Amino acid sequence: MNSLYKCLVALVFASITLSSSAQDLVNKIPADALAVATIKGKNFTDLMSLKEFNSTFIGKEILSKLSKGTDKAVNSVEDLGFDLSSSLYYYNLSNDSISYNCFLVPVKNAEQLEALYTQANQKFIVKNGIRSYYNSDSTEVAHWNDKFLLFVIGTGKSGYFARPEVAERFKLSQAASVGQAADSLSIAVPAQDEIAVDSTMVVDSLEEVVAVPDTIGYDYGNTFFKDEQKKKAVVAGWIQLMVDDFFAGPNTTSILNNKDFIKSIDQQAEATIWIAGADKLFNTYMPSTYLKGMSFLNGYGSANAKLFLEDKSIRINTSMAFSDEIAGVFKKVLKRKLNKRFLKYINEDKAIGYLAYAMDTKAYLEQYPKLMSKIYGSVYADEIGMAADLFSLLLDEGAISKVVKGDGLFLFNGLSQKEVTYKSMDYNEENFESKEITKIKKETLPDFLFMMSSEDTRLIDKLIAYGVKKELVKNSSGYYELSVPKSPLALYFMIKEGIIFFGTNKKDMQDIAGNRYVANVSRKHRKVLMNTNYAGYFSAKKLFGKISVEEFASTKKLEKLNNVLDSMGDIYLKSNPIKGNIYSGEISMDIPSNQQNALKYLFSLVEDAQK
Repeated sequence: MNSLYKCLVALVFASITLSSSAQDLVNKIPADALAVATIKGKNFTDLMSLKEFNSTFIGKEILSKLSKGTDKAVNSVEDLGFDLSSSLYYYNLSNDSISYNCFLVPVKNAEQLEALYTQANQKFIVKNGIRSYYNSDSTEVAHWNDKFLLFVIGTGKSGYFARPEVAERFKLSQAASVGQAADSLSIAVPAQDEIAVDSTMVVDSLEEVVAVPDTIGYDYGNTFFKDEQKKKAVVAGWIQLMVDDFFAGPNTTSILNNKDFIKSIDQQAEATIWIAGADKLFNTYMPSTYLKGMSFLNGYGSANAKLFLEDKSIRINTSMAFSDEIAGVFKKVLKRKLNKRFLKYINEDKAIGYLAYAMDTKAYLEQYPKLMSKIYGSVYADEIGMAADLFSLLLDEGAISKVVKGDGLFLFNGLSQKEVTYKSMDYNEENFESKEITKIKKETLPDFLFMMSSEDTRLIDKLIAYGVKKELVKNSSGYYELSVPKSPLALYFMIKEGIIFFGTNKKDMQDIAGNRYVANVSRKHRKVLMNTNYAGYFSAKKLFGKISVEEFASTKKLEKLNNVLDSMGDIYLKSNPIKGNIYSGEISMDIPSNQQNALKYLFSLVEDAQK
């Protein structure tokens, strides 16, 4: 890909970290698109002007790359000729033979685009008001008019070309390695004499789209390379047909006819990614040869993710639709809430982060055979049925769910340094002898506490008794110390009030055992932990200054890391209750009060990392 389009890709996705209007191009995206990414340019430019973007580190890098190899420096992203205050799109089309990655961008000034190509000595053609650029093998093409640009990267699927009938049709001398294949979408495979571009030529006109020769001009003396060039020529022809169809006239099968896509649109989101179906995506890109008849995401439907840049926080919302059957499974498995007694052992003042989960072990074990049947049932229906019966016979779901109820909380309470001894060999160059010596070094170790609920601890009690007998476990006052050979990390555990505790801090264990542990949990964290099935929290600022210089090659690198940690806001992760057939979640980061908005804050983090 040439430098202009490397930067176009960067702008489309870096616009997430920068870019509806009258010229919204969404209606031109085909209805059978597998995935669509939307960048709301106006939402971004409202938060940061293009002039401000030009002066950022990312902006300067893009402009620098665009200026390389040109007669005139590019001083502003506005000089590219794109309308960055409108919406920009990426979408994917895929069938059994080819995948198209497409970038659709509104054009503000076509003459500026032409000037960029001319300055970079890149050849393009003009026909019927459409400018066209092709790379050396025509598998990457750009076509634009006065209103929009379409940039397409096409990749042929090896699984398709490996088919014997396909290899014979395109006169391939050897089959490619088996790859992925999927149900054919809307793009037909044209005949050989309709499609190919000789990959040895630089395309100067559309009339140069010609038939594939029996032998390609590259004389490598290796049939593999000849086959690859033939396949690229075939792919180039398909891309040309797709692009010609795109520019031929109004799109009668627009993505706007897809109700699920319409539901995913949120005018307040700065960026959105929509996937037509997780199952479709999986089946399209996973190799069918190895997974024939299996469907790992059977029942998993459309999904989307939305980015919101707000005054107080950055948020990413995600959601996925499920079939009635799969949604029913999730509702049963996720009916449990976190054990309230866990809150008695959280000290928010020292907690740097946590991860919590809550699920019903019994429901999961009961539903597991059904999930396996959805994946393998069409191929191994009889075997899966027998395995399910055996699974239920051997396991007592109710008994297991009492031992492991299905909820847990992992608390990350900090880092500590500990001197540890280790053996090393000392080599004497005078007498050529070596001897073993003991050395001391400092290691940074995590301080954590993990809790999980259990109603029946009889099996665990037996394991503890066995460990004490074998001197692997040391019995202390109300808690146990686990002996781990050659490990610098001390591990402690105990059972109390239906909770199994496992951690690294001896004092915490002593305080918990002696009912002296002091908890401190704010209403915000209580709400997050008790109202969700999955929750997470991380405070980078609390990690500031706790990492030793020994962990880095230089003090300068540690200072740079500490600057970034100190400038980051708290990060939260949570799931939402299932609504209908939709399961959703959110990850967010607080914005420091001294920042103007979330977008400028993101750029400030990049700047801090580069200083």
